[in-house]
Amino acid sequence: KYFIKSAFVHVEPERNPEETGKIIHIHAKGVPLWLFFNSLEVEFDTQCFKINKKKYCNDMNNKLKFFVNGVENKEFENYISKDDDKILISYGKGDKIKEQLESFSI
Repeated sequence: KYFIKSAFVHVEPERNPEETGKIIHIHAKGVPLWLFFNSLEVEFDTQCFKINKKKYCNDMNNKLKFFVNGVENKEFENYISKDDDKILISYGKGDKIKEQLESFSI
């Protein structure tokens, strides 16, 4: 079972528990990603990803990167998703991005 905190966007439950979280269901047009993350009490912008009091912020060694359909995108929290978009949020040195993108067959 899942809890819907937003009337506009939520994570779609799956029959297979390990698959839950792969699909975001958006009920309106023009809904930016920040609204989805806000419903999960997660902060996300060009500088940081903050979840459960942990911060993953840009620094000298690690970078937060955002990809849509295999292409780096600078809109981050303001991105308005389209049907069948594949979104990757990556944090670290960047040496695993190709592997991460390939993991969901972009």
